[in-house]
Amino acid sequence: SRMTDAESSPKERRVKVYQLNEGGQWDDKGTGHVILNPVAEENTFFMVVRCEDTDQMLLEHKVMRDIDYGRQGDTIITWCQENNPDLALSFQEAGGCTDVWNRIVAIIGTQDQESSAAMQQMDIQLPEPNLDNVPEILKSVTETPANHREYLATSLLQGNYLKKLLTVFQRVDREGKSQVAQMFFELFKHIVLLNEIQIYEVLFSDEIFNSMVAVFDYDPTLKGERKMEHRRFLASAKFKQVMDIKDPTLVKKIHENYRMTYFKDVVLLRFLDDGALNTLGSLIYYNNATIVSHITEYPELVKGLFSKINSAVSKIRDYEEKQKGHGEGKGSPKDVESKDPFLFLQELCNIVKQMQVPQRDSFYGALVEAEVFNSIEDALWVALPRKYPWVWQASVDVLHNMLIHDSALLRGFLVSRIPSKKSLLTRLITMIVSDDVTPGLVHQLGEILRMVLDPDAMQSSDKDGFLDHFYKADVAHIDFALTKEAKINLDDVHPKYNALELFSMCAKQHSYRAKRYILDHGILQKAVKLVGSEKRMVLSVIRLIRTCIGSKDEAYAKLISRDRLFDPIIELFVKNGARYNLLNSNVIEMCEWIYRENMKCLISYLMQEHGPKFEKITYVDTFRKMATQYKNNSAQESTLENKEEKMQSSEQIDEANCEYNYFERNDDDDEEKPPMMDLDEDDGFMPRKTMEEDDKEDDLVAQISRRQKTGKLRSKMNSLPKKITVSRKNNLDLSTAPMDQSDQSPRKKRRVEEMKS
Repeated sequence: SRMTDAESSPKERRVKVYQLNEGGQWDDKGTGHVILNPVAEENTFFMVVRCEDTDQMLLEHKVMRDIDYGRQGDTIITWCQENNPDLALSFQEAGGCTDVWNRIVAIIGTQDQESSAAMQQMDIQLPEPNLDNVPEILKSVTETPANHREYLATSLLQGNYLKKLLTVFQRVDREGKSQVAQMFFELFKHIVLLNEIQIYEVLFSDEIFNSMVAVFDYDPTLKGERKMEHRRFLASAKFKQVMDIKDPTLVKKIHENYRMTYFKDVVLLRFLDDGALNTLGSLIYYNNATIVSHITEYPELVKGLFSKINSAVSKIRDYEEKQKGHGEGKGSPKDVESKDPFLFLQELCNIVKQMQVPQRDSFYGALVEAEVFNSIEDALWVALPRKYPWVWQASVDVLHNMLIHDSALLRGFLVSRIPSKKSLLTRLITMIVSDDVTPGLVHQLGEILRMVLDPDAMQSSDKDGFLDHFYKADVAHIDFALTKEAKINLDDVHPKYNALELFSMCAKQHSYRAKRYILDHGILQKAVKLVGSEKRMVLSVIRLIRTCIGSKDEAYAKLISRDRLFDPIIELFVKNGARYNLLNSNVIEMCEWIYRENMKCLISYLMQEHGPKFEKITYVDTFRKMATQYKNNSAQESTLENKEEKMQSSEQIDEANCEYNYFERNDDDDEEKPPMMDLDEDDGFMPRKTMEEDDKEDDLVAQISRRQKTGKLRSKMNSLPKKITVSRKNNLDLSTAPMDQSDQSPRKKRRVEEMKS
């Protein structure tokens, strides 16, 4: 008979296609609608899925009898083929999944008679579940070959066999028969390790989970204080709904996830093999994907969550104001209702960071629409880290996860908050250099600031304005922390250490702006002062100086040489001796870099001030090579100075020679009369001049020219030394040798007389 695709709504057939990668994680290949194309000749059909956005082919699979298909929960169908990756379809609606699954079962269930007979021969007959048959049941399960696991699983799932077994265990538990109870532990441990999804669905169901987990209280390998009481722990756990989730299917998945996670991480962590761990991990992943998709598709759930967060922030603000006014703060903000919204948001973000990129985009987009950054900004300004740690832990975790996904989301908000004096960026900076921050937050805050201030990740339109605001308004808080006295415990991270690390980061990422601030505000001088007072700061100070000189900027080198900023560090290095530690390694590496890059200014400073100390250090050849480089640099500088002196004297001689040549030159040879144009009166120009008028005009021009040259010569002679001897033909001395008047033309005589006058 010819197969026909059943009438189903598009919503029921909407699916996500997943593919198992080499790392054991499911990759989201896209979303579309599954279509069943029948192949009547072979009594089967193709499952075809096209992307709903690009119409690209996501899946084209032919249903075949020799492929291992499985159904996980109500909305997931999986299958695996030899030499092909495992695939899965996650349906939006359970009805569509049931329809497709029934069609697959109809195909793979039509086995020929020979196959059916073989299946009947392979059926495993288990003893009736009662107290007397427990040893025999255990033997049947443990001795079943690995290639017959699926047949054993089929037998266990028939006739509520697992439920009957647990009924017998409850009787054993009541009667206190510990040896029989330990048999049940071995029995159910092997059942779990069969790694069958349908068995997991039964074991983690509401009906038998509590009885099943009680079996594992009888682990014979754990005795005395090491014994685990899983029943008591799970009985004390309470399900709390921060969001008002009304879908019973979603609530069921949340319960299943909790049970599977506890079972995987606590109960059978020592026994589960890789296959069982991957299977349980896949089930948890699918449930999480369904939960996140449901929350994203219903914006009112997200808005309700942030309404509770904002209410908790208002409660903290009112309580703190009453405390400042010495009033009675009713309703402590440390109650459960104030904590749960923050912790729930933190847990959601930690779940989402394991999802595929499209799901993360949708979820974080929903958070941004609900003004997540505004809520976090208000919360962090109101709450102090040590007094309200859950507020800071949850908020910083959310910011960190969103930055890793897309830093533009947070940076765009920070740019929009530049005019505000209580911006989120200002709060993060002031807290990382304060003595109120907890050690656990320091690393995350540093990572957040590093990603936010990374210029390579900024949009070009916002980069200049954002960084200008940072160096104008916010970096002063870091500067102030270098000189502020802090009250901290020995185990805490020092605020001055955090400030030095931030300046090192800025010097590396913002070369020009950071250099201007560091030089103008004496940051290196302030940092070096900490070497003597705070020994814990030495390595951070060295790191800052190393970052600055690593830019090869002469301004840093001249500042260090002028103010002798290496002196305290070299003194500690010398006192440290030959002990191989971080101080020793950092100083040697820095000096090695200075020598290798031939930073002449720093080499001269170090060798002139600390050369004798370096001569005694022989366990490395760094300082010996630096001394050699210093001598070479000095020799080169002296050679260059000699060359410059010779060039200057040569230039003076050339200038004097030019003056001498000027005196010996014949003016008649230099004066060229301009050619006269022969123009007629009819051409409209001035009338032609007579010969006499031309001669008079020539004499006037020549006279003016002579006076101009005489003035220039006089000014040049005034600038010369009083006595210059020029090596020329007769070695003429301009200051003493008189001119021979007999050899001069009348015009030259006249010029000399004019000069004397």
